Amino acid sequence: MTTTPTRSFASADLPAHDDDDDEGSDADPVGTCSVQINTITYGRLSYCYNASVTSTFTNSKTGMVSLALWTVNGQATLKPKSGSWQEDDLITFISGTNLYAGGATVKFAASCSACSAIPMNPALATIGVPMVPGGSLLASTLFSDAPAAGGVDYVAPSYSFNAQPPSGGIVISPATWALNHKVRCDKTMESNTVTGCVISDVTPIFKIPIDDKYGAAAATYFWATTKLKSRPGVDSALTRLDDKLVKQANRRRTCEDLSTVPFVRDNDLVPTDSCDEYPFAATYEGGTNGALCAEIVPQLKDGVWTIYTYDDARPVTLEEPCVRSHVPLKQNTDAGSKYSGFLSSQHVIDLEKFYVNAHF
Repeated sequence: MTTTPTRSFASADLPAHDDDDDEGSDADPVGTCSVQINTITYGRLSYCYNASVTSTFTNSKTGMVSLALWTVNGQATLKPKSGSWQEDDLITFISGTNLYAGGATVKFAASCSACSAIPMNPALATIGVPMVPGGSLLASTLFSDAPAAGGVDYVAPSYSFNAQPPSGGIVISPATWALNHKVRCDKTMESNTVTGCVISDVTPIFKIPIDDKYGAAAATYFWATTKLKSRPGVDSALTRLDDKLVKQANRRRTCEDLSTVPFVRDNDLVPTDSCDEYPFAATYEGGTNGALCAEIVPQLKDGVWTIYTYDDARPVTLEEPCVRSHVPLKQNTDAGSKYSGFLSSQHVIDLEKFYVNAHF
């Protein structure tokens, strides 16, 4: 569709929110995870493991072998706005033979590189706690890290488990294991005032539905990530940009006065028309000259979204590196608030990668 602009250019077009101190209107929920035996799984804000442990004692005089079988199930939820988190570990005594048939004294301790690990059951970590086959007990640990302002720490929880049979004087080497992905704790959000911890090896995904609330904005992101040949945010991740002055300059280059073809709002075509850019101005991939972007008009009719070319003099080729779209202002700012909530709830820091999933 070709349109003839009827409104003069104005720079009063409000950009979407992208500050990391804005919870946004739809902060993503904290993740959870579940595991199979002898595995460790991770979410952005969670980790859990299920370890199978065998304790073995061989009598050097008689050759009698005593076995005890255990499972240790640990899980934790990290916090995007705290440097502390609690891990809960359920220890279960599955079975025991010979010396272990009557029970064992269990020691379990969690520790942490570059952070503190305080056991909530100190006796379990020091002198040990008696258990009998079929029994379970909960071992909880409070982990905490306090990076300096602007600092980033990578910490690795690790574990030691030992089960002594009732006979005194027996020394058995403990079983040990550790998380194979570190927890990143940093104090870089909200002008270096807020600490948060995540599994940074899990790349976050910005999810936004194409619904009545986000409408044309979400439809724009869907079109950009599925129709542009480069599929930014899908085939390659976007990179969060935190510098407010650079973000403002990015937006001006794509949507405002620094573009060689300025965006012209047309309220007759799109009521409360505004410029929504993709990739976002708050990414290192944003800020392309708007003249080089595909300029589109998403419109919903009879439940079907159709994407029109704004100006036949600049036809869309799908080779463009970016999109600027004519979007009702409320949908634009709501989508920006959704993005702000994503940054905050997933603790996405400057230079960190993320993907985009605009979906029906």
